[in-house]
Amino acid sequence: MIRFLKILLRILLFPALTLLSYVWVLVHQKRIIYGKYEKMPIPVVCVGNITLGGAGKTPTVIFLVDYLKKNKIKVHVVSRGYGGKFKDTVLVNPKTHTAFDVGDEPLLISQHTKVWVSKKKKEGVLSAYKAGAEIVLLDDGYQNFSIAKNLNILVFDAETNIKNERVFPLGNLRESPSSAIARADFLICLGSPISRKIFQQTFMQHYNSKIVEGEFKPNIMPMLRKRKIVAFCGIGRPEKFFSMLRDLNMKVIEQISFPDHYFYSKKQIAKILEIAEKNNALVVTTEKDYVKIATIYKQVIYPINIELQLSKSKKFLLKLKNLVF
Repeated sequence: MIRFLKILLRILLFPALTLLSYVWVLVHQKRIIYGKYEKMPIPVVCVGNITLGGAGKTPTVIFLVDYLKKNKIKVHVVSRGYGGKFKDTVLVNPKTHTAFDVGDEPLLISQHTKVWVSKKKKEGVLSAYKAGAEIVLLDDGYQNFSIAKNLNILVFDAETNIKNERVFPLGNLRESPSSAIARADFLICLGSPISRKIFQQTFMQHYNSKIVEGEFKPNIMPMLRKRKIVAFCGIGRPEKFFSMLRDLNMKVIEQISFPDHYFYSKKQIAKILEIAEKNNALVVTTEKDYVKIATIYKQVIYPINIELQLSKSKKFLLKLKNLVF
């Protein structure tokens, strides 16, 4: 009955949603044409996507941060801080700030480098510059045209089918794929080898020179492989996390999903731990969710660490490094 009502509501709202989607596209096109594109005193690299859900931006940002740091380049990150309470530009302090203060993604990235949470991209970049940054990574901001970007990186989850997807609010896209791809300097395609091949044949057949391929490799503690597992997460595509665990032949007896960027109450975490205890199981979650958990529970919940591995990336990484040198 509930499903029927949802379908009926969508049918009734379809004309209005179609009109709003059309208006959204027109406004977006005008923003592209009339954007300020203000030049910043240091190179700005934007890591973005075109879907409203997660595509792998944050792991990509962390990978690039680690690469730049290995090359002795002072890199800072500027993030909107989705879900955070600060209105002004703030330097994330992982020792004192919580995800409730600055957002889950900035808090996670701050374990790797300095992160500025700012609603205004210009203020965030200038704060990073004054603090000694040589280059700034924008975590998101692909659809922001207030400042000039030296490099635009568009991240795609190859396992998400966007062929028949529509632009918000009718669908899950921030803008049309063709418009976004045309502005990109590089296209990072994340997923299994098979999904990457299909995705490239469908959407990127004319952009081979821009393509960088990537795959996530999880690091699983041996003890987790021997025990039953209760898994929970609040990310853009929770099924992706759960399927990864199953593909690793982990004994997942319960999977619990929450909305993206969800803030957990102590009561909810306690209930999850209770389920695990009754089944003699261990509890796992994503790194992004782990930073939002109260300290008292962190000793009994295990984050699944994933590392991004890129291929066909030599040209891309050289271009990134040469922005500074």
